[in-house]
Amino acid sequence: MKNHFTIPPSIEKRLQAWTDWAERQNKQDFIPKPCITISREYGCQAYRLADALYQQLNSQVEAEEEWTMLDRILLEKVAKKSGYSISELNYVTQNNPSFQSMMANLMGPNSTKPVKAFNYIRETINYFAKAGNCIIIGRGGVCITQNLTNVIHVRLIAPMSFKVANIVKSMGLSEKESLAHIEARQGERDKFIKHFTKMNISDPNLYHVIINNEKSTIDEMADLIITRLNSLR
Repeated sequence: MKNHFTIPPSIEKRLQAWTDWAERQNKQDFIPKPCITISREYGCQAYRLADALYQQLNSQVEAEEEWTMLDRILLEKVAKKSGYSISELNYVTQNNPSFQSMMANLMGPNSTKPVKAFNYIRETINYFAKAGNCIIIGRGGVCITQNLTNVIHVRLIAPMSFKVANIVKSMGLSEKESLAHIEARQGERDKFIKHFTKMNISDPNLYHVIINNEKSTIDEMADLIITRLNSLR
């Protein structure tokens, strides 16, 4: 089975950007920059889109205004740098929240672990979003940052045939296996977000831009989002 999870930009460079933001946010004259959240139906090309946005946006700014991406890898690196338990972070993001909730009723005090871990995720996403010049991929970013006026929310959708074809190509599964995989992962993600944020991630009212991944190229989607982003400035 192929691993379809790749992050093109240097993680060390993005981790340094987080450190630089920490210093800038302490300044009294700090003004939040624009931010983008990307949500997707499982099987859509969010990471390719994020990379295209990352490349285009950074070609337009000076080094001190450079954009970064907050994804699973950077979130884990920041957690480690902050002294947080990566195993706890994985515990909440990789397990079915419905099962977690059921176990919480049976296990007592240990049930606080998922809540604490998600609170850490929430705080980190908010921190990056408030700093701006950041592309936040998944992790309920659209729900967590709904109250921030500097954030543009994007949702990728596509017909099931398109998503299945992407999973077949990226993970080396059969069409039948890909369909089952998409349905399972989408269900888990939807439950995860609803469990911790009380929001429906597929609600169109959460988004500024909803794009059919099948009908637009990666570059076309990136251009559309940047045009919308520029309206914030």
